[in-house]
Amino acid sequence: MRRPRRSPSACAPARRRPASRSARRDRGPCGCGAGAVRRPRPCPPVGARSARRVPVPGGGAMAGVLRKTSGLVGLAVVENPHERLRILYTKILGVLQNIPKDAAYRKYTEQIINQKFNLVQTETDVQKLQDKLNSGHIEEVILQAENELSLARKMIQWKPWEPLVEEPPSDQWRWPI
Repeated sequence: MRRPRRSPSACAPARRRPASRSARRDRGPCGCGAGAVRRPRPCPPVGARSARRVPVPGGGAMAGVLRKTSGLVGLAVVENPHERLRILYTKILGVLQNIPKDAAYRKYTEQIINQKFNLVQTETDVQKLQDKLNSGHIEEVILQAENELSLARKMIQWKPWEPLVEEPPSDQWRWPI
């Protein structure tokens, strides 16, 4: 059975179909828009903890500006990146001690982490450290270190250095079959 057509009311002469459910809820009983009005949420306040002083390229009067954002969506400014990287690299090296010395993952990861760890210990300027690490913003480097720590812990569970339970088929890597 079809629903009867409603005649347009005086307050909504040209009624359009709203795009979403929330838009329908915001309309009044006759569809005019005089219903509940939703206001956008304000942005969270930027506190002193989310900013750090960063030298601006070129120096001058702006040499010690307060950097409030990383410029990357979803990555907040890290207050003390050197300390955070020291902690992460130390944890990664500690986790790698649980992997056999002849495992390829341990050898190459230890080599890379030791190089980065030495740079963090020797370079005090954040901008110069960013340039020497050559891995993007310092916040991205910290994210990479966190991901590497997570991977190292998973590698201990997976034990890829152990032999397979059963031999793979001899034509496993041949294509087409």
